[in-house]
Amino acid sequence: MYYPILRGKQFELIALRELAENISPELVCPVIEPVRGNLIPLHKTIEALNKSGIKPLVIVNPNIGDFSKSEKVLLEISGQSESFRPCIKAKSVEDLSLLSELGFALSESAVLIDGGIDKSFVDKLGPASCVLVNKEKIHPGALSLLKNVVLFGDFFDKKIRNADYEDKSFYSSLHTEWKSYSNAIGFGDYTILSEEYSEAGGPAYVVTIHLSYINSAEFDAMYVRHFSSFNDDSPANPGGKFKSALEKLWDFSVSNPEVFNKTQGFQELVSLRDNPFPGLGQVKKYSIKHHIETTCNFVRGA
Repeated sequence: MYYPILRGKQFELIALRELAENISPELVCPVIEPVRGNLIPLHKTIEALNKSGIKPLVIVNPNIGDFSKSEKVLLEISGQSESFRPCIKAKSVEDLSLLSELGFALSESAVLIDGGIDKSFVDKLGPASCVLVNKEKIHPGALSLLKNVVLFGDFFDKKIRNADYEDKSFYSSLHTEWKSYSNAIGFGDYTILSEEYSEAGGPAYVVTIHLSYINSAEFDAMYVRHFSSFNDDSPANPGGKFKSALEKLWDFSVSNPEVFNKTQGFQELVSLRDNPFPGLGQVKKYSIKHHIETTCNFVRGA
């Protein structure tokens, strides 16, 4: 099972809504961390996922975006008609008490480990429906004692400037490795975004499109191709720069038709060759969709 971790920003939620009819509940379970105080788009997304039989995990104690400077938790989503599993970010045993305060049992909830973990914490996590852990940040001894583990990582090699991306970068092999852990029920990632949260990007001196692919010649490792525009040392003309990057993507995909899954996100992206520039948020949405679909296609065939 694949657990893509997404923040509740506009285009990330829209990506999930648009994918809802095309992804199987047997393959994917999105993890959503809300970042906006207006929860209406979140409710719409959960409802769209529910219609396809998908019950997402929703982090009930977010601490970024609109929630970064308050103690507010998502009481508003309790008792809603939409169906989700609560997920709590926890640094210690004490954090688990929030679930009962919100009316949730640990057995019906997920826990995302947000720090170190000691033996007493491990003992308390036994009843959890799943425990999400970054395998690079947990002691192997603790990991071996956990149950219903979802392994995840922050794999996208984010650069400070788009001009710094090379043609391709290694992403991850976790999608091929997670089954080797007897206590793992799935794996996750932050798609083509970084775990590092930012409200908005800086000025686009260079526009870069990021597209994921599976390299069968390298034992099905996942890579990301980066298609960057010309650089005129100015933030002007993002539409023209996007077209420049898109033409590079198109030329590469025509010359190498076997590399990318022809996903919904991919098809929507290349269709922009004959359409007006929709804005960089839409472009990012298509790349997110392509990543999720590519990963699901691999899980389906594995």
